[in-house]
Amino acid sequence: MNQTIKIGEKKIPLIKRVYWNILNYWAWFFPWKRGRVFFHRLKGVSIGKNVEIGYMVFLDNRRPESIFIEDNSTITSFCIILSHDLSRRFIHNEEIIGDVKICNGSFIGVNSTILPGVTIGEKCVIGAGSVITKDTKPNSTYAGVPAVMLKDKN
Repeated sequence: MNQTIKIGEKKIPLIKRVYWNILNYWAWFFPWKRGRVFFHRLKGVSIGKNVEIGYMVFLDNRRPESIFIEDNSTITSFCIILSHDLSRRFIHNEEIIGDVKICNGSFIGVNSTILPGVTIGEKCVIGAGSVITKDTKPNSTYAGVPAVMLKDKN
């Protein structure tokens, strides 16, 4: 999707990082799903209607405004969704940044990881423990590390 490489790093004020970390605690452990969605929205994540977010879901703490979750989507427990990657910073002084979009009606299985710049297609199912490195097609099923398409419902 919109994956770019930027030189340098984004400076985030300490007070903002503390605020996000406090919100993370409530977003991870709040007993009702609507509450968990509420706290992720306060961090800056764009979340549609009827979205379910499980316990201990990590939505990027450095660039939460780059995550878009559309209506009727489900993200199960222990998932990680990243909109940045600092792995190149230490050698090349670059940061990979990309918007992550989870389209309408998608289901993300437990303990899955979605990397920066990925779009999960409409009504797509991601199997448990998958690592999504590329865009997925709508109405399909993906699983594995890295994830591959198992079934196309079209």
